[in-house]
Amino acid sequence: MKKQTIDYSLLAKDFSIFIDTSSLMRPQAQDLVGVSVSEIEMRKIPQLTVNWHLLEACNYKCYYCYAKYAQKSNFSSDYEKVLRELSGLTETPLTFKGQNVVTAESIRINFAGGEPFLAKDLSKAISLAYDLGLQPSFISNGSLISTEFIKKYGHMISVAGFSIDSLDQETNAVIGRQTNRNAQMTLERMKTIFSVFREYAPQTVLKINTVVCSENFDADLSPMLEELRPDRWKALQVIPIHGATDRGITDEQYKKFLARHSGLIEKTVREDNDHMHRSYLMLDPNACFYQRNGSLYLRSKSIVDVGAKSALQNVEFDVETYSTRYS
Repeated sequence: MKKQTIDYSLLAKDFSIFIDTSSLMRPQAQDLVGVSVSEIEMRKIPQLTVNWHLLEACNYKCYYCYAKYAQKSNFSSDYEKVLRELSGLTETPLTFKGQNVVTAESIRINFAGGEPFLAKDLSKAISLAYDLGLQPSFISNGSLISTEFIKKYGHMISVAGFSIDSLDQETNAVIGRQTNRNAQMTLERMKTIFSVFREYAPQTVLKINTVVCSENFDADLSPMLEELRPDRWKALQVIPIHGATDRGITDEQYKKFLARHSGLIEKTVREDNDHMHRSYLMLDPNACFYQRNGSLYLRSKSIVDVGAKSALQNVEFDVETYSTRYS
């Protein structure tokens, strides 16, 4: 195993702190000065996934969504440079703050939001990412995806993810998973989307993400999962934000939800709050890596300004938990 000497003592100056002002009780900002690490072991992984929350705008209003501040997006002007930077991450070892040095055989760029299909240049970005050798994917509520899009771009998509918490109209209305005109996703609509993907892009992994929250923790989603037969299903325990601590669920409620659906989908990813901590690589609309720490957001400098490899040096990354998720 290769070893490198890395000094993280000067990296803190590249971080800024963003405070969620909706909470009256705020923890103190952590000391961001890195620990000097003399020897770090090289870790090789098949694929590194970068989740780009390219805009915060959405046509749904889910109460648990963190994207409440309508942060301006520079996606249209920045996506080409950002994608070219990300495509170069397989060429050299990547150093993370206080963590192992990682080499990745490939990079998956996951377009997220908000709702990514509101971005006018999303199709262009998917095409460029594909041409650069990246593995494009997305996570969407599915409401804006057309059959024409799937026919034209489906073969470029490595993973097509869809956020579905419930197909019960009353439940979705309480969650906010609907448009301003109360339009919601239906099972028939999702069956059509899955069918077209399977016909025109059979290699695409079809995934469903479900946020297990106070409105659906006692629901049975088995009929939906059996109808759609996704390749992967991710059940995430809701993270109470914006002061909505009364909307969270207990660990026991989350475990009962998982037990109720045990064995339905061969590839099921279970993620409670502990498993999500620092095991995702996330970019904000300005192409800054960011991490949530209680009511604090820690952000690196933008890839546009300093490059992807330099920005990653300011990110704490739990490669062990990450590898478990994608194994």
